[in-house]
Amino acid sequence: MKIIIKNSFKPEGHDAVIIPVFQGTPLPAIWQEFPELEFLSRGKRIKGKTGEAEVCHSLQQQRLLMLVGAGRIGSLSDARKLACKTMALLRESRVSKALFYFIQPGPYPHDYLVNLIDYLHLNHYRFDRYKRKKSKAVSRIQLAFKKPAALSVNDLRTREIIEHQVTLARDLVNETPAKITPDSLVQLFSASAKKYHLQLTICRKKELEELGLNGLLAVGASSCCSPALLTLSHVPKKFSRTIALVGKGITFDAGGLNLKSGIGMEEMKSDMAGAAAVLGVLITAAELDLPFKVIGFAALAENLPGRRAYKPGDIITFANKKTVEIVDTDAEGRLVLADALILAARCKPDMIIEISTLTGAIVSALGDSYAGMFSRNKKLSSALLQAAESSGELLWPLPLPAEYKESITSKIADLKNAKYSGASAIKAGLFLHEFTGTVPFAHLDIAGTAFLAKPNFCLNSEGATGFGVRLLVEFLKNLA
Repeated sequence: MKIIIKNSFKPEGHDAVIIPVFQGTPLPAIWQEFPELEFLSRGKRIKGKTGEAEVCHSLQQQRLLMLVGAGRIGSLSDARKLACKTMALLRESRVSKALFYFIQPGPYPHDYLVNLIDYLHLNHYRFDRYKRKKSKAVSRIQLAFKKPAALSVNDLRTREIIEHQVTLARDLVNETPAKITPDSLVQLFSASAKKYHLQLTICRKKELEELGLNGLLAVGASSCCSPALLTLSHVPKKFSRTIALVGKGITFDAGGLNLKSGIGMEEMKSDMAGAAAVLGVLITAAELDLPFKVIGFAALAENLPGRRAYKPGDIITFANKKTVEIVDTDAEGRLVLADALILAARCKPDMIIEISTLTGAIVSALGDSYAGMFSRNKKLSSALLQAAESSGELLWPLPLPAEYKESITSKIADLKNAKYSGASAIKAGLFLHEFTGTVPFAHLDIAGTAFLAKPNFCLNSEGATGFGVRLLVEFLKNLA
């Protein structure tokens, strides 16, 4: 879908005109330009609240007119809801080309327009490649303003670049687990590195054994595809900082020998959403030529039962010499991430940000609209929260209290990987913290936000969301 901006209202060539109605908007200004809509004022059916909408066909203009409640001017949350409602209406009405006409002069802040554009793109997305009958999609939306908008052509191009990578991440997470395996992701990362001039290091079974990355080797032991640790790097000619991103890439999580139930397994193709987000961020960093060295680590494996599967009661020795008792083979994510975090810390970056669909506990705590953020570094936490607020990929800060460390220790090893007796999302974060050394570290648990079982208030379709790509790109842009 193409989005363009004009500072004039020319409805020719459009199937529908969307008129956002903000709270406090003098409605006579709308009736003056669109007299055929004045009948709506009699019942006071539009007051400007988000979620409101009226659609009618104008004989005078020979196209649909849509009045959509837009909430408060400048509210980023309301911009997201407006985009979600608008795209649902356009899809229901089978509109191909639409004009978004801002009658009220504004002003419309830059962040407001960015969120509107991003969420128009996000709500345009559908994963329907396996459906023979596909719904009609919107091909173009033109935003028309009475005064020059606070967005340039370059801003629109930047949003397109970012949204392409969000779409890539969503497609990877939505794709069938028969097609997304450690092998296929190695091929994809290799092709992406070549296309976008990124540096790539691939560690498969032999290299993992040489490096002592025994978490990945244990988790992936029962799969026909050997596990992998991929290191993808954007290295500009000049840089002063190095940022390491680590993503969990369990391409399918059956739970290992601690087998999940059928219902629990339904969405487990989404357990590689962290690695997909890291790939999207690295490609975006290259396309935007961000002035930092960004190193992305993707820990890839399938967690399956079988004759070679690792077992409850096993003890794994990691490359930093710490030992971990396996209590539950379905707590595999923290094991593969531990390997990746050890390598990330060895690169001595300025910070490490890890992103993963790690715990069901975070879903119980925060639902599907907030990801959990765990960090002891106030500066890093503050920057991530700012990026979250700007992008709409929301974070909620949770603690990493040293007092809880006793819960993750084992009687027969240094640590154990599960059965923490409550607060398991926090304690899983503490576990990961054991493998980062002294590097400033943030853990983002996106188990609730990466894949939606049903639409929410700002995304009108279920499935993969691409959560993390826009958040981390915004974080990196703010650093610049």
